[in-house]
Amino acid sequence: MMEWPVSALTASEKYTLITDCVVPRPIAWVSSVDLLGKINIAPFSYFNIVSSDPLIVSLSVNRRQSNDGSCEQKDTALNLLNGGDCVIHIPSHDHAPAVHATGSGTPPSDAQIDALGLLFCASQAVKTPRIQNCAVALEGRLLQNIEVGNPIVADLILVEIVHIFAADDLMHNGHVHPEPYSINAMKRP
Repeated sequence: MMEWPVSALTASEKYTLITDCVVPRPIAWVSSVDLLGKINIAPFSYFNIVSSDPLIVSLSVNRRQSNDGSCEQKDTALNLLNGGDCVIHIPSHDHAPAVHATGSGTPPSDAQIDALGLLFCASQAVKTPRIQNCAVALEGRLLQNIEVGNPIVADLILVEIVHIFAADDLMHNGHVHPEPYSINAMKRP
């Protein structure tokens, strides 16, 4: 049996081990809006259910290390803290290239969003728009932000879900069944 004392691991080794051990991790594709009304969309594999009543999910947003060594909040965390809401999408296999493209270190521009074929429509209960052709969308409002680490390295964001959208073709016997449609059902390399 292999074992690793965590204190002896590099940051890269810690990341590799924990992401190898905690599987499967669902993929959330989160849209949010900045103070100027610009849409941001980013994928997250650090996402899960916290509670069903009230309906709460968590997003863990790692901070970006700046040139001076400090850690800065990423756009999704900033947008949620400033605007108070988001839409969490469950992407399909067809969305995989766009999910990957939106996972870069810089937020996609309007031109990049258009090139990816992402069309947005109004949400029902929040101001952030949802991706029109995503079959599952969870509209949510910021409940709590927990700063993680000393120095702070991540924002653990609790989002209360206030409206759920699921395409008709995912409904079977009164339940939503996104598999095998969902990107989350894809096998890891």
